[in-house]
Parts: sequence; structure tokens; C-alpha cells
Amino acid sequence: MLDLSTPDRTRQFLALCLNPGLGRKTRTLTELADVIPPWLADKVDVHAPHLAQLRTEADRLRADAAAAQAAYTTALGAWIDAAAGTPAPEAPSTDSTP
Repeated sequence: MLDLSTPDRTRQFLALCLNPGLGRKTRTLTELADVIPPWLADKVDVHAPHLAQLRTEADRLRADAAAAQAAYTTALGAWIDAAAGTPAPEAPSTDSTP
């Protein structure tokens, strides 16, 4: 059973995830952050609350960026369609306020 009950044990496991050894592919910190499963991120959050705040903010910004990209894509399509004389679709709101 994996013991992540202390900050040191959790850090050791994450270090192993970065460099598993035995000829297995190593990961960068960016790659690890992108693939870290929620159950493991939750354990990290318990030991490092400042990382929990940063992860929450990063998730929010990713969602905002995805909404902004969708709005841009829709607006770009509308602009292209306007030149062709076809009706433009409604642009989605980028407001992420609940």
C-alpha cells in the first residue's frame, strides 16, 4: 500500500514519478503536473496548502482560457461568415462567474 501520510513520503513518491529508473522514461515537472491524478494532487494539497491554492488558480485560468478560445473561434467564424453573407452564430459568453 502506498503511504503518502507525510510530506517527505509524498515528495519521495513524486520524485520517483519524475525519474522511475530502470530505463523507464523520465518526466519533466510540467509533464508530471499535467498528468498527476486527482487522488495524488489531493494528497499533495494536504501537505502543501499553498500548492492547493496554486492548482485551484491554474484550473480556473485553464477553464477561462478554454472559454476565451471558444469565444474567439465562434467570433472568427462569424467574421468569416459575414464576408460570405451567411448569418453569424451567437458568440458564447466568456464570463466564468458562477
